[in-house]
Parts: sequence; C-alpha cells; structure tokens
Amino acid sequence: MATTPLSANSHGDHASHELPFGTLVGILLLLMVLMGLTIGASYVTLPSVGPIPGIVINNLVAVGIATIKAALVIWFFMGVKFASALARIWVIAGFLVLFLMFGILGDYGTRKFEQVNGWETNVPHNGGETALPRVWPPEGKPSSTPEVEQGFRPR
Repeated sequence: MATTPLSANSHGDHASHELPFGTLVGILLLLMVLMGLTIGASYVTLPSVGPIPGIVINNLVAVGIATIKAALVIWFFMGVKFASALARIWVIAGFLVLFLMFGILGDYGTRKFEQVNGWETNVPHNGGETALPRVWPPEGKPSSTPEVEQGFRPR
C-alpha cells in the first residue's frame, strides 16, 4: 500500500508524544511549589521600590509566578513542546496579542473621563436635546452654501 502525506508517519524520530511518568510528576511537584510560592507571597507585603508601591510589587510577583505556571502547562501538557515551529510562533503571537490587549485595557481603565458639555442630554442650554442638530442649518444661523439651501444635508 502506498503512503500518502495523510497516512504517513510525519512525527519523525519520535512516534509518540507521551512524556515519561517521572517528568509528569516533576512538573506536578514544580507546579505545587509555585502554587505555594504564590500563596506565601500573598501573605508578605513587599517593600516599595522607588516610586512603585509595595502592593504593585506583590502583584507583579504573583503575575510572574502565574506566567511561569501557565508556560509549564502550555509547554508540556498542551503539547507545544512537540509542535512545529509554526505552531510555536502562533502560540507566542497569541500571548503577545493577549498582553497587548491587557495593556490597552489597563490604559483605558486609568483614564479620567471628563464630561463634555453639549454631548449629553437634558442640559439646560440645549433644551434637553442632544448636541446634534435636528434641522439643517441650525435655527438662527444662516446657511453659507447654496447646497444647504437646496436641501442638501452635509455629513
């Protein structure tokens, strides 16, 4: 029987992606130690470093430990260790997008929102309507172009 790309063993030297039991137990123990470090770090208040408060340092330590745990799970248990280079690139790209998204949302969450007069409703100076004109040209303002006088509404 002829082999086709779909039926041929494309795994190369390693026909199986099973990890040895000792490796799995080692990863489990390492994850348990990292969990203990996370719990221990939650009870310790780290000192401030320059302008960075200690609570921020605590959060950075916790996120760092969580990142290491996630990398172990992804690398070994999700099989990225045995994946092709292209699959590894996609995994890394996905996490870069995730971190970029958290950066953007973090920046958005720290912004001070200022109320702009005229764009909200129920403001005394615009009669309770929105700031967008309902009639073009607005009442009391002469039209400056002949297109407006002919019923053309600019966008």
